[in-house]
Amino acid sequence: MDEFLHPSPGVDCDAPEIIKLAESLTRDAKSRRDAASTLFRYVRDTYKYIPYAPFDRLEEYEGRALMRRGYGFCTQKSSLLVALARATGIPARFHFADLKNHNLPGKLGEVLQSDLMIYHTYAELFLDNRWLKATPSFEKELCEKMGWRLVDFDGTRDAVLALTDLSGRPHIEYLRDLGTRTFIPLEEMIAAWKKHYGEGILERWNKASRTVQELLNQRA
Repeated sequence: MDEFLHPSPGVDCDAPEIIKLAESLTRDAKSRRDAASTLFRYVRDTYKYIPYAPFDRLEEYEGRALMRRGYGFCTQKSSLLVALARATGIPARFHFADLKNHNLPGKLGEVLQSDLMIYHTYAELFLDNRWLKATPSFEKELCEKMGWRLVDFDGTRDAVLALTDLSGRPHIEYLRDLGTRTFIPLEEMIAAWKKHYGEGILERWNKASRTVQELLNQRA
């Protein structure tokens, strides 16, 4: 299991900030399951799901980058969870999938010009001799606002985005499993985004990211 415990592209589990945070969060954990669920809830609710985050450099996916920004999308939030888990001694990896989101948040549909989420990312943690899925994308506050089902992870079962929202309407539809990685395959992801969303996706995403950063700077 060594490869799931060490740093890899996009996973800075050896960074002093990550190690210190992992230790502080799990200091009172009574079991590995308890530690895993604590890390999951921390990442889910501390960092806002805002898809308009810098995306074209691997450094922007590392846990320290998310900690600095305070927001990110599924891959970036999963990366912090993977890093914290590895720093705690819990083997962790990434799982990728293509899905359809029937209720896209904000203006994401305008940026993507599609309701498909290509290379949606969640974490997998190895607990009690099995891999468990853990999706920290949507924080509690966002779920309450949007009427979505909150994903929770207790370390005993898979925790992925729900197929329906709280009203029973379709929400998430999983289309294609893309497998697991120990690292973030950024070049592969960007190529897939260009293929499915068109060459203009990079410009639209960068523009949206700059707008969000400007708004946050004004509020600071």
